Amino acid sequence: MLNNLILTSRQKFETEIARRSMEASEQIANEMGAEVHDDLIQKLTIFSLYLDRLERSAGLPDEVESLILKMRADFQTMARSVRTISRQLMPVTLAGETFNHNVATLCENLDMPDQGQVHFESSGNELEIPEAAKKYLYRIIQELIHNAFKHSAAWHVWVTLLWSTDELMVAVEDDGTAFSTMEQQISRLNRKYNTLKMRSQAIGSTLSYHQGKKGLLAKIKYRT
Repeated sequence: MLNNLILTSRQKFETEIARRSMEASEQIANEMGAEVHDDLIQKLTIFSLYLDRLERSAGLPDEVESLILKMRADFQTMARSVRTISRQLMPVTLAGETFNHNVATLCENLDMPDQGQVHFESSGNELEIPEAAKKYLYRIIQELIHNAFKHSAAWHVWVTLLWSTDELMVAVEDDGTAFSTMEQQISRLNRKYNTLKMRSQAIGSTLSYHQGKKGLLAKIKYRT
């Protein structure tokens, strides 16, 4: 009887793990597909329209110059989108550097002066944390920054690492105003089970959302 209960519990556990893994994989695929469609395919479609207009405006220098300026701006946007997607797909290599240094470099790479700025700050004495925790925390911060610019219409994102004797607190706050009902959005995010929550749970940390000074505030607590 006991063996049957143990076997049934194990099967249920494995089924739940498989289900959540598939959900996470499906979410990642959907997000990548939406990213490609929204930021690349639509811009490429517009580019084809620009080319048609250039052909029709061959004898109008002012019109041609205006179109070239628009095409250059859109091309820069597409280049940034490709870089963002490639960074999300590339494996994380953090060995040899401190976690503070890696996160500071991430913030610098994601900073876009013409579209949004990422500010980094760290306080306290950095502690040694396992490589797996570094990798997952890095990915969580990366996705939170990306979400702030894409979904919250933020112009600034502040990433803060607060080190204490036995805990790392990561705060990612934005000044976005896209959410008309912040309380409902915070409630929805706290209930939502996604790759952010899965990565957080995998290393025993907690992820929660709050009302920030100017927008949405995400907090990650990791016990060292």
